[in-house]
Amino acid sequence: MKTKSLRKGAFALTAAATLLPATASLAQEAPRLQIGGTTYTKWLYGNSRSQGAMFNFTTIPGEGAGENGIGTELELLLNARLSSAVEVRGRIHSRFSQNFWSNFGGFGRVTTDCVAGNCGEFDPRSNQYIKLRGVAVTLTPGYLIDSATIGANDFGQFDPFVVGRIRYIDRDNASGVLVQGSAFDRKLTYDVAGISLPRLWAGPNYSTGAFHTTDASYVFQGKYTVNDMFDVGGIFQYAIDNELNAGDLNPDNGRDLYPRFRNGVGGVKAGFHLGSVLDVRGAFYRSYMHAEESNRFGTSPDNNPAFVHSSFGLNGYSPTMAGKHEDNSWRVDATLNDPLEIGLSLNVQAFSIGADYMAIMASRRESDVLLTEGHDATFAFPGPNNAKYGVFAGNPTVIGYGGWTSEAQQLATINVDNEFTDFDEPMAETAIGWKGVTFNPVYSNGALDIAGEYSYITYNQNWQAWGNDSRALNDTQYPGAELDSGVLHNFRSAFQPFQEKQTHILVAKARYVLDLGRGVDVFGKVKYIHDTDKRLNDSKYLPYQDGDCPGGDVACAGNKRFYGTDANGNQLSTADSLYGNPGLITRDGVTGYQWKPFDDISDDDRVLNYTSFNLGAGYQLTDDLYASLSYTKFLADLQDGNTAFQSYNLHQMVSGKHDKNLVSLKAKYILAGVEFGLEGQYLFGSYTPDYGTGFVPTTADEATARDFGVEVGSLGFRNRFNGWNPLVTRNFEQVRLKAFMKAQF
Repeated sequence: MKTKSLRKGAFALTAAATLLPATASLAQEAPRLQIGGTTYTKWLYGNSRSQGAMFNFTTIPGEGAGENGIGTELELLLNARLSSAVEVRGRIHSRFSQNFWSNFGGFGRVTTDCVAGNCGEFDPRSNQYIKLRGVAVTLTPGYLIDSATIGANDFGQFDPFVVGRIRYIDRDNASGVLVQGSAFDRKLTYDVAGISLPRLWAGPNYSTGAFHTTDASYVFQGKYTVNDMFDVGGIFQYAIDNELNAGDLNPDNGRDLYPRFRNGVGGVKAGFHLGSVLDVRGAFYRSYMHAEESNRFGTSPDNNPAFVHSSFGLNGYSPTMAGKHEDNSWRVDATLNDPLEIGLSLNVQAFSIGADYMAIMASRRESDVLLTEGHDATFAFPGPNNAKYGVFAGNPTVIGYGGWTSEAQQLATINVDNEFTDFDEPMAETAIGWKGVTFNPVYSNGALDIAGEYSYITYNQNWQAWGNDSRALNDTQYPGAELDSGVLHNFRSAFQPFQEKQTHILVAKARYVLDLGRGVDVFGKVKYIHDTDKRLNDSKYLPYQDGDCPGGDVACAGNKRFYGTDANGNQLSTADSLYGNPGLITRDGVTGYQWKPFDDISDDDRVLNYTSFNLGAGYQLTDDLYASLSYTKFLADLQDGNTAFQSYNLHQMVSGKHDKNLVSLKAKYILAGVEFGLEGQYLFGSYTPDYGTGFVPTTADEATARDFGVEVGSLGFRNRFNGWNPLVTRNFEQVRLKAFMKAQF
């Protein structure tokens, strides 16, 4: 017994000696879980009295948008360190959507439409749901690779021209596998990723079809730093959207796939860094896309998510073009950093983004690929008050008379995204087709900062008849979206059937800190845009023969003019798809045409002179509170075609003089981990139409007055689609406010 006990004791001592180091190691590597989070409460108020949702803007049917209400969201941040080589992270996040305080957790459904909280307690848009987001595991093994991230990612490691950072509202919804590595003392770095394609928007018709689980984008980028003066890199992306092969009728050996959409983008980049004074960077990209156009997936989109357009009508919507396209994009940036040592630097950018350039995973928001400020976001849609199709009844403004605040961000995609934004957030605009040069001088001297800009922009899609004489205007591979008619550039309109356009942008802005009290920030800005577009510039595209409408009380004859012949031998005329002749009307004993006949290539010409002035001041009222007050005036003198053009018959015409004024109050208050913010705006102004001559105005009846908010008997004219354009001066006034409280824990 004694010998046996001694043997047991010796074994126990040996086991303890073996296991103790491991136990200490395990204790050191024990998983650690950190939990943090934020609560975010938002107050919206506006005199439009809209209450569709807790954000100002969306174009998604059934989602709603509004500028009134209070809502709260919760975000829990989870981070677990399993070992020095393994980390797990995730988020649990609610969303505003239609979760107003007054919604009482989703109860209180009133109507059957799914806006303003009326989705009910079983719909996530109005029941204050909590959603799992952002789950990822990051491995850092210490050999072969630097790291591997499996799961959610924003994929901001790449290039906004090719694969861009996923926008905030969807950032943790994107998932894939990302491997990052380096060699040669990190002179060589690389990133490789496979990303599941978002089926909501990453394909034709904002969809990746019916079979989506294997659809993916594959991307590789590398960079080699030769020395402090030179580096070179490259990037390649290939996206594939497959569907089940309708021709494979034998399931015994599995099902074959057939490509619905393919997109490849390759790019090379180089940088020259000549000391601290001169920095030059350049990039060149080439893209290829093919959206299956053979009707393999049906001839109608009805109940068929795999359907692909072979062409669009005049005003089609899609984040991709139809058919096959290849094109190039490039940009060169140079910076002279204070070469005279007087505080004056110069940034220069030359750029060209192809009209057919297509990168389905390029940045859609929260990036800015061009140096220019671009257009102001205050006029973002065709109508004078940012109403998309305001020429028709029941189409109110979508972002309000004031639009978004400040300038726009330019992106190399037609798939730009401004969904679920408020007026104080940046607006993204498509820069597809833009080419030109920007000069940006910057001067800094003590309390004074001055910056300027001159940009000259012309367009790769300066063409006639969509660049193809053998197709009708309503048979095009290019999605026109809202088409480019309006005070400024419509944010997602890259294409229109006729274009011959140039843009000049000049900006001067300054900020100075006055030595008064805690320091008064004084800031100001002047911006000028001169924009011309001849649109239709060849008389062969005019719809009717010369003299077809002789004037007076003589009706138009209807003798069409033809500009080409399609593949079936049919003659093509713009009269068939867009520019019909006017009828005769009589008012106050005068008989004439309902609108001016389109009989001159100047009838659709656009000339814009746009100026904005801004002046404001800010002050640190206390250690925790900062406030600023500013005034901005927007003036637009615009001729955007006459009644013959009619803004493509779809939009309210905006020719005339626009005078918009903005008074803005901003405040920021921080108190021990809680941040408060506020921006209140008061906007007022007027629009005085000028649609030219050559037509007889008519008067609004009671139905027109009710549908369009005009006075009975006021002058206007009805267009080809029976829409109404008022001819009287319109006065606008809008009040809106956004305040928030953000608490971090």
